[in-house]
This record gives sequence, structure tokens and C-alpha cells, in this order.
Amino acid sequence: MPTLVIIGRPNVGKSTLFNRLIGKKVALVANEPGITRDYRIENFTYSNNIFDLIDTAGIENSSKSKISKLVKISSEKAISKADGILFMVDARKNLTSDDIFLSDLVRKSGKKIILIANKCETMSLAFGSTEFYSLGLGEPLPISSEHNKGMDVLLEKINQLFNDSSINKKQPITREDIVRISILGRPNSGKSTLTNYFLNETRQIVAEEAGITRDSISFPFLWEKVDYEIWDTAGLRKRAKVNDFIERLASKSSLNAVKQSNISILMIDSLVGFDRQDANIANFIEDTGRPFVVAVNKWDLVKDKNILKKEIKEKTLSFLPQLGNIPIINISAKSGKGVGQLMIKINDLVKLNNIRVQTNKLNKFLEKTEIYHPHPNQNGREVKLKYITQITTNPPSFLLFSNRPSSVLDSYKRYLINNLRKEFDLEGIPLKINVRSSKNPYTNL
Repeated sequence: MPTLVIIGRPNVGKSTLFNRLIGKKVALVANEPGITRDYRIENFTYSNNIFDLIDTAGIENSSKSKISKLVKISSEKAISKADGILFMVDARKNLTSDDIFLSDLVRKSGKKIILIANKCETMSLAFGSTEFYSLGLGEPLPISSEHNKGMDVLLEKINQLFNDSSINKKQPITREDIVRISILGRPNSGKSTLTNYFLNETRQIVAEEAGITRDSISFPFLWEKVDYEIWDTAGLRKRAKVNDFIERLASKSSLNAVKQSNISILMIDSLVGFDRQDANIANFIEDTGRPFVVAVNKWDLVKDKNILKKEIKEKTLSFLPQLGNIPIINISAKSGKGVGQLMIKINDLVKLNNIRVQTNKLNKFLEKTEIYHPHPNQNGREVKLKYITQITTNPPSFLLFSNRPSSVLDSYKRYLINNLRKEFDLEGIPLKINVRSSKNPYTNL
């Protein structure tokens, strides 16, 4: 299928147009430049024709910062992947040196180009229209991506840009059985480096400074001839330290990525260690019902590995006692060492999170538990646990029937969960127990 890339300087509305064309808000949008850094690919359909669309970071050729240079390289890679270019300018402002530089860049690419003048809320090009023609990219198309104006004309122009032989008529296949993995962690723990290793290319921008990744982006990749999807996310700092609006948006996007995935990788920088913020991230993942693996990155740089291994194990047990023995894999995202072991553990946990325990085995377990450790009486009244059954998977959730459900202690539910893990080998996945008042359905049989 044809691939289109949206190119322009910062804050001309590229991500807004991207979201508009694909029909969902996936790219972060805010009223300040430089939100997008890594390019993102999604597809959209128009007139039964399918197109891949790439959103890119705004290129500032005039800027000499390291980030701007890395962004420029990333966007140039996106141009090389594309068959056509949607080149955007801001209709409300005069052309800048960056606009002129980019017009030369896209012209030299030899790709098909549509010049778009965005932010034309009145659909008028009176301001700056002569300048836009001077770019030598044809007649500018006035649109307002924010207010959905001019989109029909743009879609028709895109459709006409390619002949029928280059357009894929088939609908893209959505694979529900693909394992989707999100990577979460504090800033600069190596999330983007691991993503690049999985993709076998420098796809995500990586630098020594923290906070490079801002948006959560998913990528398909192949591992041992099996299809997967990886979500790279922005680093998560303690909430008290997050004052910047963009960082709040990025944090929200990171947490939403967990809900899109089957399992998460909690990345730990081995040179920093495991602390309370890592535990906060782990608790959020658990609340969504997703299992996770702790990946201790930069393991090759650790001098005393035995001491650090013991320290991280003790801290996970101390901070996250409700999760039991959390799987911990030591890796080097840069070299790939330990990543194979990480993928084996991921597949094991995904299968385990979908396990279903037979009801008769659960009730034998409950009977044995009540004999050795019965629920304490509440206000002198006996609390009986009558029956237990599994109601859902992913995560495994259980329904416990009691004569006094409101009296069942949270501490006793945690006790049951811990023993369920041991009894049925459910270590490493979240388990949930709900309590209801009801008669045992088998009482009268």
C-alpha cells in the first residue's frame, strides 16, 4: 500500500492532521512546538483504498541542539520510506527559513508532494498565499485539520496521487492473537534502546539525556518467527516532580499503553536500582490486570552483580508483597544479552495469565485452607467460606461465596491469593478475588 509522510516545521499541525486522517487521537497534540519526536505509522482507508500514514517531528534546520539534529535524521528516514509527502505550512504566518529548507528537502526526495496550508479556519489563503506559491510545490491546499475543513478535498487529492496499481484494495488484517508488550519505567532506563533492539534498527531516538521519548508508539516486530507488537513509552517520574504540561500528557500516554498491551516490561536502570517509583509503576500495571517482568537493564555495567541481584529481590518483596515472586531478568538492551530469556518469560506469563483452574480443584483447595487457617470470627459470628470458582482469565479472577461477604477481611483475601499462587503455580501474574453472598449451588445435589 502507498505510504504518505507528513512533513513540516514544528507546530504547523502535523499531529492534528494525522489524528484526523486516521480517525482517532493517538498522537499527542498541544499548543506548543516540539511535542512529537519519534515518527509514528498508522493506516487509514478512503474510498476503499488503504494508505500508511507517517507522523513526524517538526524539523528545525536552524536549531543546533542535539535533539533537533536527531529529530531531523529520524524525519529524513521517514521521508525515505514514503511514496508521497504531505508538506504542511502554517497559513497564518509568513514562511520561515525552516519552511524553505524543508521545501528543498522534499523536492529533492523525488516523491509525490501535496502542499497543505493548514489553520485556514476561514478557508482563505489571502495571507501569505504568494509566498506559498514561491515554494515551487504547486497550488497550496487550504485546510483546517483542527476544525475538519477541507479534508474531503485533501482525501481526493491523496487518492488521485497514486494510480490504481499502487493502491491496496484489501483491508488490513487485525491479529487478536499477537502478543502486545508495553515497556514502562523511569526516564533514561533504556526503553527506547530495547525497542530498537527488537526492531533491529535505530527507530526510536536515543540520547544520554532523560525525557527524549514523549509519546507512546507501537511497532510490530518478529521474534523467533512469531509476530509481536511493542509499545515504547515516555519515562515516568514521581507525580510530585511532574509540573510540565507536556510531561503530564506523556505520562498519561504511557499509562494508556499498558491498557493496550497483554504484558508489560518494567525497565530498571541497574546503575540506579529499584526504588519506590518503580513500585508505583508496578502497582499501576497490576491494577490494570496485566502481568509484568522486571528487566534490569545495563547489567553488563554492574560490578558486583550478586549484591545488586539480592538487593533488587529484597526490594521487590518489600515494596510489592502482594505480587509474590516477581520475575526478574537481567539484560543489556544495547547488546541484546538476556533479551532471549526475557522473551521466554514474557510468553510464559501471557499463557499463565490466561489459565483456567478447574472448579473442583479450587474447592478442594478452599476446604484444605479452611481446615488449616479458617477465617477469624467477626463480632463473635462465624465467617464461612462456602464455595469458590474462577470467573475470568487475563487476569485470573475468582468469585468467593460466603455467609458474611462484608466481613471477609482484605488480609484474608491476600492470604488466599498468596496460597492460590503456590497451589496452582501462578507466580508472576496478578490475581483477583471478589466475595459474594450466595448459597453453594451444589448444596441440594
